[in-house]
Amino acid sequence: MLGHVSIYKGAYDALVWVPVMIWLLDRLLRAARIIAFNPGFWDTNALITYHEQAHMIRMVVPLSSSSYRIEPGTFYYIMVLNKWNFWESHPFTVASVSENDQGAAQSDEHSPLLGRGPFSPSRMEIEPSTRAEKMTFLIRPYDSFTSRLKEYAESSWPKPATVSVAIDGPYGRSIPLESFDKVLFVVGGSGIAVPLSYLEKLTTSVNRPKAIYVHWAVRQPALAIDVLSCELNDALNSDQVRINIYVTGFDGGVSSEEAICRLAEWRTGRLNVGGVVDTTLNTEEKGSLAVVACGPARMADDARRAVAARIVHSSPIIEYFEESFQW
Repeated sequence: MLGHVSIYKGAYDALVWVPVMIWLLDRLLRAARIIAFNPGFWDTNALITYHEQAHMIRMVVPLSSSSYRIEPGTFYYIMVLNKWNFWESHPFTVASVSENDQGAAQSDEHSPLLGRGPFSPSRMEIEPSTRAEKMTFLIRPYDSFTSRLKEYAESSWPKPATVSVAIDGPYGRSIPLESFDKVLFVVGGSGIAVPLSYLEKLTTSVNRPKAIYVHWAVRQPALAIDVLSCELNDALNSDQVRINIYVTGFDGGVSSEEAICRLAEWRTGRLNVGGVVDTTLNTEEKGSLAVVACGPARMADDARRAVAARIVHSSPIIEYFEESFQW
């Protein structure tokens, strides 16, 4: 570019250097975020597994060196350093933060219904003495970067694949959902990462909602069963949380034993967003309602229209929040 404007003897050089300086500042800020997550970022090793039936990748990243607290609803750019295309970075929402030894220390009573499949945290083979926190990403494989993650995981099966990653973040914001009397999550597929990231805060904060409703549409029952068994295991024991699962791509139904065991209500067919919003508004718990949507564009559109049609000054406060579908 400097060559193109050199004929003007420096009159337009600023038009080149200003964007260059902005780009360099952006690179410096991103490098600072990566170092804040882990000063030895080149030595951050993530474990990845792929569950074929659920068609989902679980990536577990240690938090032992992070200098900040992971906030719900935030997302991070992930770069895989020890593979091809190491310069690529892609955004993913954090699904949960927990102790490393939780999965390894699970009793048979709380073991996943799918058994010790490759998607289960109990397959992560983390040292029992390691008690540092870890954060989990649930990633739906498509093409390009996520397809390569799937290949890495499959190449190491039945053990988890170990990859060196650089974590750039956090980005996004945390919604103050604890200020509402009721919270309704309407999510599809891997959008379950959004309610997962908020549940711990919403169930443990001093001023927490009276009720939390999760309505989740999935194509593969295996995905729902595994997440219920792992990330949602603790939340299912809370009277505050009610989970409804809509299986849209499976005609065989779900056995009553699985549904009862996981304390979730199972349905088949498409999720009726308008009906769900009406039902939540008319529950015994009265007060303000936050509706959070994360899923395909059609689901988000339905949720937005449903909330807009029900905003009446004489009715309880109802607000709509839409989380971007970060993979």
